[in-house]
Amino acid sequence: MKKKVAILMGGMSTEHEISLLTGAFIFKTLLRDKYDIKIIPIDKKGNWVIPESFENYLPPIDSKEINSEKFFSEFKKKNSIVSSNSISIEKINCDLVILGLHGGEGEDGTIQGLLKSYRIPFTGSDILASSLAMDKYRANILFKNSKLNVANFLEITKGEFESIDFHVEKINLQFPIFVKPTLGGSSVGIGKVFTQDELYSKLKELFQKEEKILLQEFVSGREFSCGVIEKKINNQFIPFALPATEIIPSNEFFDYEAKYKIGGSKEITPAEISEDLMNKIQLGSLQAHTLLGCVGYSRTDFILCGDTPYILETNTLPGMTETSILPQQIKCVGLTMEVFLDNLIERALWSNT
Repeated sequence: MKKKVAILMGGMSTEHEISLLTGAFIFKTLLRDKYDIKIIPIDKKGNWVIPESFENYLPPIDSKEINSEKFFSEFKKKNSIVSSNSISIEKINCDLVILGLHGGEGEDGTIQGLLKSYRIPFTGSDILASSLAMDKYRANILFKNSKLNVANFLEITKGEFESIDFHVEKINLQFPIFVKPTLGGSSVGIGKVFTQDELYSKLKELFQKEEKILLQEFVSGREFSCGVIEKKINNQFIPFALPATEIIPSNEFFDYEAKYKIGGSKEITPAEISEDLMNKIQLGSLQAHTLLGCVGYSRTDFILCGDTPYILETNTLPGMTETSILPQQIKCVGLTMEVFLDNLIERALWSNT
């Protein structure tokens, strides 16, 4: 009997458009002889657009210029919709939810908590792992305490920045410094500063929208990303690391544009590095996956400085678009995305038995 699967995509985060691409990719990839599939796009206001039936009409999405309003208008017009002005989770009518969301409420444990409270199985990590991985400051503390290499860092809150006691010259980090939202994703809002004046200006800019900012010393080197997926062995799901990818961004660093725009970066999978360096990066990815308590899959980013990989962050819902790294790595080990998604769904159902 086929499983009824719903794909959540879109959402309120700054990665809304990328999530539409991920959801569309998953929708097109899932095997129809195993699943009845329903798309549930979430608009930028947080409303779940829930269709009545499965195998919905999917409006075309231009990856070069994603028009969210046009997508939602056409989706509502071509499908019979039972709810579009709230969450109405009781109307989704499915056995399992595939999370095609990125950033914000989709990746920080919020959606995971909602689904768990309704006892609806979902793919990917649980509440705690999702929230820990999204919180770069606390994830860095965990990594550092577990002897992974982490560049020096600290966190500043909006309240501290606005205090009369705040003085940028008291920040004890070496320039250049990366400045980024503690709870952000996909390098949105990230900036590199070289002076105290630039740092103050960047903090002032980010605190218009953010409550917490992570500052981290810049480490110069080559950029790598390494996925982890889980496979079932003796009725247990065991994580293993995929071949790492080297990322050569067209911009100065692997920012939002480089991650998601076609031609935004050159990616080499598997990375052309020694076996020893590959093992170090893979081991770091496995450690991060396990330390955070990730489930099903994850992807961890590194800077390789000399022979030392410095961990940057772990993504619990890595992108699955035509330019995404994880599908490249999965293909590299001889797996198809159809098989990977089957395993991901089985893992989610196994976690809820």
